[in-house]
Amino acid sequence: NQIHHVYTNINDVDEDIMPPTPLLRFSPHDTLRPIHKFQYVYAWVLYCLMTVTWTIAKDFRQLSRYSAEGYYEKRGISYNKGLTQIVVSKALYFFMIWAVPMMVLPVAWWQVLIGWVAMQMVTGFVLAAIFQPAHVVPEVDYPLPDPESSTLENDWATNQILTTANFAQHNKAFSWLVGGLNHQVEHHLFPDICHVHYSKISPIVKETATEFGLPYHSNPTFIGALQAHTRMLYKLGR
Repeated sequence: NQIHHVYTNINDVDEDIMPPTPLLRFSPHDTLRPIHKFQYVYAWVLYCLMTVTWTIAKDFRQLSRYSAEGYYEKRGISYNKGLTQIVVSKALYFFMIWAVPMMVLPVAWWQVLIGWVAMQMVTGFVLAAIFQPAHVVPEVDYPLPDPESSTLENDWATNQILTTANFAQHNKAFSWLVGGLNHQVEHHLFPDICHVHYSKISPIVKETATEFGLPYHSNPTFIGALQAHTRMLYKLGR
């Protein structure tokens, strides 16, 4: 809530548009490389590895960044304490998810690892398919702070409206499956409201946005949202 939900789609700040590999480009203000021309194809393969990188490396990268930027200090957590928490929790996780099955199941160790990788690939693909169409689509904005004052042109709520998109929000079964995350506009504006109420407040949000001359980005279908994200990957590759 202090980074992505505050500085949404702001290059070099919002982690959701800062991929861990130079093979991907999620912002028009990021460095363009020749390989990005094909990212609209291979991105979906890399998405399958997303939670693998989270499990192995992301926590350590975030620890370094959050410590340097003072997020840990605000909570009274030292770097060493944060590092200890991460190392211990990962050791317990890998013991539970790798060692225990290898010890008690009548399967080879490599079969356990294949099962774990398959689980992570499905998880990574599903997470990317849900989150990427919410912010990396052609219709949203990628605001740049003023170079002198480092402030944004718009207020926080306006920025959330401009940088976020809904999809399949009238599909009740789909909304239930994804925990309301297809109502990303409401999710960003009202993070303290339970997602079961998003469908009821979304017409109010849309009406208010229209009243103040702001867009209300929403793709009617999930497939359409995935296509929009793919088009954006294509556009960002050029």
